[in-house]
Amino acid sequence: MAVLKLSLFSNNFPDFFIIDHDGLVDIAKIETEEDRRNATFQWTGPSLVNLGGTGMLVRAVAPPGFCLRIATFENFRIHSKFFTGITDPQVKAEVIAESTYFIEPAEIDPNQVSFRSVKFPNRFIRHRNFELFAEPVVTPSDLQSACFRIAPPLHPEDF
Repeated sequence: MAVLKLSLFSNNFPDFFIIDHDGLVDIAKIETEEDRRNATFQWTGPSLVNLGGTGMLVRAVAPPGFCLRIATFENFRIHSKFFTGITDPQVKAEVIAESTYFIEPAEIDPNQVSFRSVKFPNRFIRHRNFELFAEPVVTPSDLQSACFRIAPPLHPEDF
């Protein structure tokens, strides 16, 4: 299976990309080469064309092994979590479960995507105050904040 590298920007803030800021994941403008690296992910699911599958969003550049995880201990805030080095199988399974999403057509704009949690199926990755959370989406504003556009990877080189 091919590696699917991508970057994701907010549908309603098109200059703001999903970016891992040292463990906390936000939407932000790309200002440095480091930002470009931290806004490049790999989708582990089978396809970005036929939406509906499940997968994880994993850092595509060094350091490898970090995924976007729902931090239930912090109000469902999205964190990046090093998961490949976890040796306890039960803990690793929990982290993977909290980091696996359905990729779906966004309700507010079906030409774009939303990421719905597999473990918490009523929660979607969305931005609020430029921070990412996994939350239910109901209002048009909620739906807009859970809508992302797939872009080519901002930092395409392999490490």
